[in-house]
Amino acid sequence: MSLNGKQSTTTKPHLPQLIDATMMNCFRACPQKFHLEFHQGYRPKGVSIDLHAGGCFAIALEEVRSQVFGHGKSLADALVIAHAKFMVAWGDLEPPEWKPGKTRDNTWYAVEEYFKAYSPLTDFVQPYMTDDKPTLEYRFSIGLEPVTETEEEGGFPSHPIDPEASFHYGGKFDMLGHMQHRPVILDEKTTRGIGKDWADQWNLRSQFIGYVWACQQVGIDIDTAVIRGIALLKTEIKFAEAIRPYSNFLVKRWYEQLRRDLWRMRRCWEKGYFDFNLGETCTAYGNCAFMTVCGSPNPDSWLTEFDIRHWNPLDHNPDPQPSNPALVR
Repeated sequence: MSLNGKQSTTTKPHLPQLIDATMMNCFRACPQKFHLEFHQGYRPKGVSIDLHAGGCFAIALEEVRSQVFGHGKSLADALVIAHAKFMVAWGDLEPPEWKPGKTRDNTWYAVEEYFKAYSPLTDFVQPYMTDDKPTLEYRFSIGLEPVTETEEEGGFPSHPIDPEASFHYGGKFDMLGHMQHRPVILDEKTTRGIGKDWADQWNLRSQFIGYVWACQQVGIDIDTAVIRGIALLKTEIKFAEAIRPYSNFLVKRWYEQLRRDLWRMRRCWEKGYFDFNLGETCTAYGNCAFMTVCGSPNPDSWLTEFDIRHWNPLDHNPDPQPSNPALVR
């Protein structure tokens, strides 16, 4: 990257063919951050304790449900099995002092508390069964077609590195379930806190509208997501829940906005210039990791402070351990 927002010479850009909600939200907020983080793969050094704790929590919930609904285990026995898997997934990572709620023991405590609040067999959201197996961690990757040569034709852009290939929209959520005999999306969100407006943030959330669209593409008649918040606090675990329907109007508008934004992304790539936000995005959530990079006339000198890790939205851990930069360049 240079001061004018063009591509860095420090590492070879990696333009993903598979796009997800996290990447699109980043691009909409700041194309330059998207370019640095998802094209070039720059990530702050070390492991994000928030992503790690959330991932280990999800692994434990999935294993409990698998044992209860797939193998007929009692909740007590399922928790024992899940705890072993959780411990392996957690490893020996120690959270920073300013994240007292994200310790290994507190995260496991949140798993136990979750199933007290939502006991598997009495939960009003039950797993969607396929061949007598629960549909857990539902993953998808769907080609975005039709592909056209211009935006005005109404289709999606082809992938600029491989003009014969289309972009794909993908992602995963925790469980495909059913509620009152209707299929629903169930997704859990670990968080630092739950305020009075927590549920409102999902009303127009593209992540869940995209999940609804993806399920509809494979013939699942679905329009609702159940989002559960789990606040991992130092002294307690708090829960919240939002049940959000997404109308056909919202799904169609989401689809059109995705199409328009992917054309804009392609134009940025072709011109070699990704715009800067230079606003609130730079300081949201305790400052963007690239504040020093974007504020320097010599940004490449700051990029050596980052690891290179490429986001894969279909992995259990989409933000993997650091790779060897020599293998990426």
